[in-house]
Amino acid sequence: MNCRECAEHLYEFLDKELTPEVEREIRAHLEDCPPCGEHFDFQRLFLDFLQARCRARGAPPDLKRRILRELFDE
Repeated sequence: MNCRECAEHLYEFLDKELTPEVEREIRAHLEDCPPCGEHFDFQRLFLDFLQARCRARGAPPDLKRRILRELFDE
């Protein structure tokens, strides 16, 4: 696992969508590579923050529509 591969799978890793083998490879890389570990920590904290904000205030209906439109237009 190199830095590029780790970055490509970061969100799948955070969402626990990877096989146990790939997850172990990413964990090992994050432990051995401080820059990737810091990037991972930042992304995890940022996603946690967004999730907490959306839960506390609720996402505006317009935002939900725009996200769904972007997802299904691709």
